Amino acid sequence: MWHNYITVLSLDEATELLAEHREKARIIAGGTDLIIDLERKLRPEVEILIDITRVPGLDGISLDEDGFIQLGPLVTHNQCVASKLIQERAHSLAQACWEVGAPQIRNRATIAGNLITASPANDTITPLMALDAEVSLTSVRGSRTVPLNEFYSGVRRTIMQADELLTSIRFRALESDERDMFIKLGLRKAQAISVVDISVVLRLEETPAGLRANDARVALGSVAPTIVRSKTAEDVLNGQLLDDGAIETAAKAAAQSATPIDDIRGPAEYRTEMVRVTVKRALEAIRSSKTQGWMPEDPVMLWGAHEGRSASQLSTGWNAASEVIETSVNGKSFSVNGASDKTLLRMLREDLNMIGTKEGCSEGE
Repeated sequence: MWHNYITVLSLDEATELLAEHREKARIIAGGTDLIIDLERKLRPEVEILIDITRVPGLDGISLDEDGFIQLGPLVTHNQCVASKLIQERAHSLAQACWEVGAPQIRNRATIAGNLITASPANDTITPLMALDAEVSLTSVRGSRTVPLNEFYSGVRRTIMQADELLTSIRFRALESDERDMFIKLGLRKAQAISVVDISVVLRLEETPAGLRANDARVALGSVAPTIVRSKTAEDVLNGQLLDDGAIETAAKAAAQSATPIDDIRGPAEYRTEMVRVTVKRALEAIRSSKTQGWMPEDPVMLWGAHEGRSASQLSTGWNAASEVIETSVNGKSFSVNGASDKTLLRMLREDLNMIGTKEGCSEGE
């Protein structure tokens, strides 16, 4: 477990700490994946957590003068769900964010963290891949911009260096003649890891013969070591009328692009067939302009008065050497010894005997 927890007030502080400690330090914001890894001792090298949640200006969603949407590194899934800009100009991303976990998880988990975790089943990577997103990586050495399709080097691996911090996610906002769609298939209707997820973006042209597809982008999740684009399906769609024949051919081509594995959530053969089914459904929804009905108009947020944002500025860090934790729970004060290597849940259950607090899936869902 970590030894030092440092709350920084600027990106310069964060990058300087990363440069000094490198592999021993990790950035933390939502922590929904990182804390699980630390609890399971999957990252024994990590000794320092650098909390950037109090750095001002990192939780913005904006549209620049060139027509690009930019997400700050602290933007959460629920902030994307609630954003009118994302709903109207990148609807597939809003759909994917809505599919992640429960409201409490969506209020903590950041889009940047989802990208960095780099699981091929992570929902928001798929629409951002179809939206041709790019990420900015910053260190004391400077900044660089990397297309998202070049960001991943394998299962849960990226090209980020140990001293780099992801500082923005950027992609072009969709125009009025473009449509997009995200579909996720899980073992349950909610709070499930993807068995398959897909995202489709099309530019539609009205012709006397019907709708013609151009600039097609088809991304596939949970069916390869990384989230991938199906170039064959895109080639099938580009320049073609979006009729039943083209849709079926493109769906089959997307399925042929998948290289899934057998695992506890489903066999490879089933995943391949579900790629065909979900791509077909997405294309049919886009053709009939029925992409908006796949998420509630008034989604549950549970984010309180601060809309999921950090409410206060902190300037102090924490060192595990100070074994005593002073805390207040339900209005009562407690002093706890020996809980510095535990999660809050374990401390409540094991040290304060509040066993009504329950653990969920332990998978960050």
